[in-house]
Amino acid sequence: MNHSIAGSSLNTVDPPVEPKVAYPDPPPGSAEPLALIRGTTFFAATRHGNLMPPGAPHIGLFYNDTRFLSELELRVNGQEPVVLSSTTSGADTARVELTVRGGTVPGENLDLPVNTVYIHREQLLDSDHLYDVLEIQSFLDAEVTLTVELHFAADFMDIFQVRGLLRGKSGRYYEPDVQDSSVCFVYEGLDGRSRLTELCFDPPPQTLEGHRAVWRRRLAPHGSTRLQTTVAMQLGGETVRDCAPSPPPRPFDEVHANSAKLGADWHEVCTHFRSDNDIFDAVLESSTEDFYALRMPEPAGTAVAAGVPWFAALFGRDSLLSSYETLILDPELACGTLRVLASYQGQESNDERDEDPGKILHERRSGEMTATGEVAFGRSYGSVDSTPLFLVLAREYFRWTADQELMRTLKHALKAATNWILEYGDLDGDGLIEYRRRNPKGLFNQGWKDSGDAMRHSDGRIAQPPIALVEVQGYAVSALHGASELLTLLGEKELAKRAAERSAELRNLIEAHFWMEDRKSYAMALDRDKAPLRVDASNPGHLLFSRAINAERARQTARVLLGDGLFSGWGVRTLSSGERYYNPMSYHCGSVWPHDNALIGYGMARYGLHSGASKIFQSLYEAAVHFRDYRLPELFCGVQRPTKGEPVHYPVSCSPQAWAAGAPFLLLTGLLGLRPSAQSSELLIVDPHLPPFLSRLRVDNLRIGSSRVGLEFKREGSRTSCHVADVSGKKLKISVVYASASR
Repeated sequence: MNHSIAGSSLNTVDPPVEPKVAYPDPPPGSAEPLALIRGTTFFAATRHGNLMPPGAPHIGLFYNDTRFLSELELRVNGQEPVVLSSTTSGADTARVELTVRGGTVPGENLDLPVNTVYIHREQLLDSDHLYDVLEIQSFLDAEVTLTVELHFAADFMDIFQVRGLLRGKSGRYYEPDVQDSSVCFVYEGLDGRSRLTELCFDPPPQTLEGHRAVWRRRLAPHGSTRLQTTVAMQLGGETVRDCAPSPPPRPFDEVHANSAKLGADWHEVCTHFRSDNDIFDAVLESSTEDFYALRMPEPAGTAVAAGVPWFAALFGRDSLLSSYETLILDPELACGTLRVLASYQGQESNDERDEDPGKILHERRSGEMTATGEVAFGRSYGSVDSTPLFLVLAREYFRWTADQELMRTLKHALKAATNWILEYGDLDGDGLIEYRRRNPKGLFNQGWKDSGDAMRHSDGRIAQPPIALVEVQGYAVSALHGASELLTLLGEKELAKRAAERSAELRNLIEAHFWMEDRKSYAMALDRDKAPLRVDASNPGHLLFSRAINAERARQTARVLLGDGLFSGWGVRTLSSGERYYNPMSYHCGSVWPHDNALIGYGMARYGLHSGASKIFQSLYEAAVHFRDYRLPELFCGVQRPTKGEPVHYPVSCSPQAWAAGAPFLLLTGLLGLRPSAQSSELLIVDPHLPPFLSRLRVDNLRIGSSRVGLEFKREGSRTSCHVADVSGKKLKISVVYASASR
């Protein structure tokens, strides 16, 4: 690319118009948009591969929490081509098949028949570049001249601004700098950083303006042509002139081949699954590809980003749970996430960031509004569950890997996280773990159901903090129990003893404060007056995941979760349809979240409630069939499942999204009965069950410590058998235990 901004003469222009509504409806025709991601860089487009209309809030090319491209529209002969099909290949490549609309060709005595000119559009995301390649093929017996136009713009809006947060101010925008075969957009932000978007065209267009490129291509009979646009993004210094000239982009074919090789290399080290159900295999393949793309490089390692479009960033809770879900796939995801979150662990008491010593990060952002303090999420610790989940993941990771080196490296972080639960988590001295925001710009609710209206009493009143969530008490029970084991291993016996004692105390407090005898389940939370939120919700299901309650209470809770009010037919709702403020289209008050269901189903399986776990797995599998590439989204609406039909899509659901992608893996882990103990070189398989949609499953390259295992599962009627196919590496004792009767 040719631009040397330091030598350019640039004129300022007015800023683009801001979005007016938070979380508005997606533009027509953009349901299930094409979404590509590479770590924190993502591209969300319509089925055409376009970013239209300009500035629409759910589409764009984003890099470092900034939209570097806000318009991209392809037109041929003045019209938008017709989409024949569009799909993604992996999580970084989109393929769109188009045909040119028929009609009079401008400037020619030719009436173009329909379906005679075919366009293959391939878009590839590569870190800080987007490649957009058009291969146009004519099937006419006559020559034809096509006018191919590409319209483009860059608004450089912060992701929070795109989501609808009004600013009323902006930095300095410059007129596009047009060269022979490239256009450069530049912006100087209020954060003292300059941003640059450069589009390079090959071959050079016949007409090139600040927002439009035009090629006039004459195609011989059955002729073809190829056009490539490369978009480069750059985050520079204080002024535009501090931006270095962009290096020439790498050839598309080279980038494509390299991307395919890196993806194949990663797949090779992962666990491999093959069943008698091709659609289920495709579900797992999509999920595996998503985790490859959602890996996010950080100085301390590689963590898991949460999802596209709104959460392509490091999130403590999301990254931790996603890594837990995928221990069966690749424990290195958990290793990287633990390392990265330990590097950001809280060091001081800071009200602006909701930070305490030992507290685990909630969210880290890098956009302009973060740097200027307009939002509170630059480095936010505003979640109550990230810290216990850090300990939960660390203990489970050790069970799978026996990675004593990492545990020694994390010793200080494990001690500090344990101390946070013991010293800071209880805000009012009642022994429970609560939250209350300290920065008014932060989140009002700080559990996984973090929308402002998520925590309500049965009459609809908003619960006031400090709030004690039932699932967080369960996480803390598991976290402190696991921390006690790890700290004992690391020689911290006194702290280990305190952790074990507090874990036991919390078990009793859950029963004393949350159990609702009349409902045979647990309250969702307690408010500041210790009044329980007496509603049927999915939150108590996480107590099964944490194994924080006894078997009888687990059975009673599971019965409520699978009852008519909470179970929609597509999964467990976040809130029962029998509650006053139930809304199947709300974010947290009646919708269905795959990760929520996976935690519940996994917990059911661990309690031996296999029929309930299988019911949840079956519903999510059947839901996945109705989404692009069989990819489970972040959530969908909790509308009751009809006899025929499909899940009702939620309008701004993230996809791909990490903990949704991880849901099938966690449910498999639970139902297959995998209980690793890598430190003892053992794998216990307890009462394995295949769900109804599977009769056979082969699992290969499963990592337990330094061993790799191959397992074969076969279901006949209600009984599933397991056969050990092979073991390589360190010697491993594998035991399969079958229950006398299935529950």
